[in-house]
Parts: sequence; C-alpha cells; structure tokens
Amino acid sequence: MTEPTRPRIHERLQRVLALACGPTILAIIVTMWVTEDLPNATRWPVVILLVLLVLVVFTSVLRRQVSRYVERPLVESVSVAEAIASGDSNRIVPRAETREFDQLATSINRMTEQMLAATQSRMRVEKLATMGRIAAGISHEIGNPVAAIANYAHVLRMRTADVPGTTEPIDALEREITRIDRIMRGLLDYARPRRLTPKPIAVDAVIVDVLRLLADQGLTRRFRITSELEAPGGVVYAERHDLEQVFVNLLLNAVDAMDREGEVVIRSRINEAGAFADSIEKRRTDPAPQRWAHRPSKRALAWLARPESPSRFLQIVMADSGTGVAPEDEERIFEPFFSTKQPGKGTGLGLAIVASTIENLGGTVWVQRAREGGAAFVILLPLHGSGMRSVVPESTASAG
Repeated sequence: MTEPTRPRIHERLQRVLALACGPTILAIIVTMWVTEDLPNATRWPVVILLVLLVLVVFTSVLRRQVSRYVERPLVESVSVAEAIASGDSNRIVPRAETREFDQLATSINRMTEQMLAATQSRMRVEKLATMGRIAAGISHEIGNPVAAIANYAHVLRMRTADVPGTTEPIDALEREITRIDRIMRGLLDYARPRRLTPKPIAVDAVIVDVLRLLADQGLTRRFRITSELEAPGGVVYAERHDLEQVFVNLLLNAVDAMDREGEVVIRSRINEAGAFADSIEKRRTDPAPQRWAHRPSKRALAWLARPESPSRFLQIVMADSGTGVAPEDEERIFEPFFSTKQPGKGTGLGLAIVASTIENLGGTVWVQRAREGGAAFVILLPLHGSGMRSVVPESTASAG
C-alpha cells in the first residue's frame, strides 16, 4: 500500500485555525446572547474578558502547532546537519509530518549517503594508485626470484625423476609457485594501467559468449543457469576482453559460493534514470517491481547524482543461490585481497578487478541479498553515446 501524500505546512495551520475559529465565534455569539439582558456596564467587560480568554487559548494552540510542525523539525534538521558537518555521518534526519520538512529530511539523508559514497570512491581511487605503485615494485622484486625458483624446481624434477618420494613435494612446490604467479598477475591486472582501445560492444552478446565458454569448459554443468537478457540495444563503449573478464569473475564467484549445485540468474535491461530514481524512494513496504526489486546501494545513489550521469543506462543483475554476502562485507568485498573463501581457494582480487573495470567504464557495481537466497551483483553502465565517458587512468593517457 502506497504512502499517502503528506500535507503542507500552511494546510496544517489552516486546518488548526479553522478548527479553533469555529468554537471561538460560537462562544462569543453565545456569550452575547446570554448577556443580552445585562446592563452595558456589566455586559461589555464580560464580553471583553471572554474575548481575551479565547485569544489566550487560541494563541496557545497556535503556538503548539507551530512548534510541532515548524520549530521541532527545523531544530532536528539543523542538529543533524551540524553533526554531519562534524563528521558523524551515521546521523539521519527523521521523517516529518509536513511535506516541506519531509522533503528536506529526504534531501539531507540522500546528500549524506552521496557524500559517503563519494568519500569511499575517492578512497578506492587512492588505494588503486597506491596498489599500482606497489605492484610495479613487487613485479620486479618478487617476480624474478619466483621465475628462478620455478626453473630450479623444473631442474630438480628432472634430476630426481628416479628418486622415490620426491614427486609429491616437488608437485607441492610447483603448485605454490603457480599460486604466487597467479596472485602477482591478478595484482597487476587490478592496478596496472593499460593502453585502452575501446569500441561499441553489445553486452548481451558478451554474456552469451561467456556462458558458452564456461559451459564448454564444464565449469557450470552442475548448476542451472537462467539468462533473461532484454537489452539487445544495450551497447557500451568498452574493451570486449574487460567485459568478458568481469562476467567470468562474477560467474566463477557464484559457482564457488554454491559449491556443488544451485542456480544462477542473469538479467539485463535498459533503464530510465528518472524511473529508476523514483523506485529508490519507495519504502520497503511499498509494492516494488516484480522483476527489479533490487534496492540500490550508496554507490548507486552517488553514481545517479553525478552531473554527468546518463538519462538511460544498462542494468545487469547476476544473482545466485549460494551463501550470500554479510551486510558488513558488502563494501569490503570489492577491496583487493579481501576474500570470504577458504584460505588458498582465492586470491581476493577477482571482485576488486570487477569493481575497478566497471568504474573505469564510467559505471558502478554493488552487491546485496538476492531473491534466490545468495548474492546479487548489480551493475549499471552508461550506454554508448549517452555522453558519460569512461574513466582512463592518467598514466595510461600520458603513455599515448
């Protein structure tokens, strides 16, 4: 059931005045009628006293209503704004009884969410720059010794081929060397700027090809994959390899989360920013769209509030029936080296690469609870020709 429209301040006060004026006028008329037979010297002081009493009561009622509908919400809004300015970003302005102050509360709360998202985005950019500098040093300082160890392990295998009991430890040695190499490559993929040659890409076609690739490799044969791709015109300006890497990482993450069996649902559609923003304002008790009940996070709110945010964009949702993501981990899960998997099963870079790639394309991504019971990763991307340009690292641009 939708929430009724809240009345405006002047409507509230007009209603109070109307309710107060009626009894006041009636009381004066009755008093004039009752004191009609009294001498004027007695009658008029009684009438004047009654009028003064009525004015006192009327003023008191009006003062209480002004305090309730104007002063109290104004003081609460100022208090929360001062707390936010002092660094307490967890404060929110409570809902008000009048439309004007309710809109003010909504605007302040939305602004706070957008400020938090912008701060987090700036921190991610700074962290990416730091990781890039670290990766450049690590690739040289650790990469070369690891390559030498790999060569020595190969030589050791050849020289001890006939020695019993050496195969297993050498296998373990090479397996750990491969793991170090995989971590190094993932770190470089996350942090190293590359020369980009983007072109218009149909995202639905990329998703279909990725699903076929993983099915041919047998990685998804134990799982039910449902694709509801409704955006054949969903063309974005990107490198095909980057988009393939995004969807491969998300699908492999879903497969790992479900372990032995489960369901993955992939949906795509083109959304209007206006309609999408209206759905954000819906309360959780309001009837939501049957197929697009995913509520945007602070990342999406900040993305939609950007001056260059497009009027139409592509939305992709990839949901699974796995274990899901804890609410306290919904932001941290995109940080490099953060992983909820068992030790040794993942590098903690897959989702970090996903977030970095999507943000470099001018989009945003977040995770929330899926209707299927697991995690739902939601991606918003500007359509090709929408006017919102992808982000290119400065070092990449200067390299050209």
